Amino acid sequence: MRRIVRSMLSLAFLLTTISIGLVGCGSVAEPNRQSRSPAAPAAPATASTAQSVAGAESKESTTPVAVETPRQPALASESTSSEPAETPVEAAAPAKPKRKPIYDETADAKELIAKAVRRAQRDDKQVIIEWGGNWCGWCHLLHDCFTKVPEVAKIVNEEYELVLVDSNSNEKLMKEYTGDHSVQGFPHLTIVDQEGKVLTNQDTEPLEQGRRHDPARVTAFLSKWVVPKVDAEQLLSSKLELAKSSDKRVLFRVGDPYCGWCKVLSQFVQDHESLLAKDFVDVKIDTLRMSNGVKVSEAHRPPNANGHPWFIIMGPAGEVLATSVSDKGNIGYPGAAEEIAHFMKMLRDTRKSLTDEDLTSLEADLNDFRIRREKKLAEQSSN
Repeated sequence: MRRIVRSMLSLAFLLTTISIGLVGCGSVAEPNRQSRSPAAPAAPATASTAQSVAGAESKESTTPVAVETPRQPALASESTSSEPAETPVEAAAPAKPKRKPIYDETADAKELIAKAVRRAQRDDKQVIIEWGGNWCGWCHLLHDCFTKVPEVAKIVNEEYELVLVDSNSNEKLMKEYTGDHSVQGFPHLTIVDQEGKVLTNQDTEPLEQGRRHDPARVTAFLSKWVVPKVDAEQLLSSKLELAKSSDKRVLFRVGDPYCGWCKVLSQFVQDHESLLAKDFVDVKIDTLRMSNGVKVSEAHRPPNANGHPWFIIMGPAGEVLATSVSDKGNIGYPGAAEEIAHFMKMLRDTRKSLTDEDLTSLEADLNDFRIRREKKLAEQSSN
């Protein structure tokens, strides 16, 4: 009889233990936007907003979700994290893989922003500063939205220069850009124009829906702050008038936001603006972003000017004086020796004020880029 009672008590104890364990394993906390525990500091990352010039190695879119409690600013001194909170799991469970860092925590943030502003001037865009950190799960989610959701990535790529700034190591700089705006959490967005002036600050929680950022809300926000669309016909007309009044030629260039060599050419023109402006009024036609861009491009495209970029030099009446089409076809950006020779001939045949020394300087810089690129390609092929 004692054995039976002892067995029954043992069985009851076992069942009680199992039921407690089942209840414990099944309790998973909902995302808690107030309590965010930071992960261990991640290793310094390579800047995710590398200049598009480096990519030119080959020529060829609901209602807001109700929020019960506001998020608090996540300052460096606070114990916070933007990763949706979870309850601890059993020790035997496999660890979640670490996210690849997207913020360079050691970068000079002022320099990152200055370079982004310079590129925005070059390509007629605005700048997005995405404040946050590698510890911030919601920062990774927003960056995925910016780069992987087609309708969002389209407007980011075509209309903005995106720069990620680590908030923990740049609190003072962030306050300079956010001003009186009270940052409620991370990531936090600041839109800056081509002069570096802050246009707006945006908390990103209103752009969220559940455990993600809503593409429609993100797109609507970004669309509100894009550079006003330019009419290509009006632009060309005004530039021809300027060329006529200043006795200059027109450097007429055609490209699009996804053309790496177009950006390299734009960078060259920007870097040598003071020299080229002696004889040329620059006109850049964007076939994707401008009204009538395709129409104007096709009206002036020379035969065999395939691909982007292509360019011509016009007289003030719109007459064609020289084109980027050589005996071997469109040179695009003059990156090879024979292409540089063709481009220099275009300038030499149409100049008025450029001196021989000016042309030598321009040619030297073109060749310097060519040599550095050829060396890089050779090193890559040998590895």
